[in-house]
Amino acid sequence: MPDSESTLPNRSSESIPGVCEVFRLGGPRPASLLIEVPHGATELVHYDAVAVKLESPLPPNLEQFFHVNTDFGAPELAVAVARRVATAKQKARTGGVVVVRALVPRTFVDLNREIGETVTAGMTPGLPPYITAPTDRDLLLSLYQQYHGAVSKLYREVLGKESGLAVALHTFAPRSVEVAVDADIVGALRAAYRPAVFPGWTLRPGVDFITADDTGTDLSPRGLVASLRAAYSDLGVSSGENATYHLHPATMGYRYAAAWPGRTLCVEFRRDLLGSPWRPFVASAAGPRKVARLAAPLAAALSRTLTAG
Repeated sequence: MPDSESTLPNRSSESIPGVCEVFRLGGPRPASLLIEVPHGATELVHYDAVAVKLESPLPPNLEQFFHVNTDFGAPELAVAVARRVATAKQKARTGGVVVVRALVPRTFVDLNREIGETVTAGMTPGLPPYITAPTDRDLLLSLYQQYHGAVSKLYREVLGKESGLAVALHTFAPRSVEVAVDADIVGALRAAYRPAVFPGWTLRPGVDFITADDTGTDLSPRGLVASLRAAYSDLGVSSGENATYHLHPATMGYRYAAAWPGRTLCVEFRRDLLGSPWRPFVASAAGPRKVARLAAPLAAALSRTLTAG
């Protein structure tokens, strides 16, 4: 793999095979910044590793749904941000950065969901309805529990001290395509992405900061989003705040944000701004220059906030 800002560093011994990868960059423990990528299973090998173990009859061509729905570009973006922050933090002699990347595709179990909680239209369920075999549910719930066992420890490590911050980093498709997640998901998506139909779906901002809960309470770090929106505007990248959705109670992102209000930031980046190019139904490659461009403002703002803290 070529050397670049987005090349993944060596894994920490905290990584769990088939569940998550943990990377530590710069500075001693405890880390001052956590970047979580709960939908980080972005490669077909991640899909295949779980699919081969399942007994449920999966919908035809389900890997196409995987490519549409996984957070393409998020792992590369997370590491690019982490590298920049770690470099700045080493100069300031403060704690390092830890990145955790999930390896379990949300196609089979969504690690950013409270399993069993009701989701709203447009949200993927914790366990999709095509997972019907009891042994599959047991396997996927075990992977889910292992992931959050590891992740909750990292949140406590970083946010257990006054100056720490956490970022839940996601990417989303260019437009808000709403179809039911069921056995016909691939056909429905193919229909929704037809050239005559796709432009009719709502265009999302280039960056969306998910800051508020369902009561409108802002749970993000004070002042951080305003500075970030200004920085992305200077780049010519559109941004929004809760433009696509808010911190829904059914999400683990909400759970962690509510546990540490003012200490966590959930952010979505548009996949077409990261891909070279991003293509919805097949594997795509992230563009290193595009990744670096979007990483720079986030890394700079996080570094300033951590130094001020």
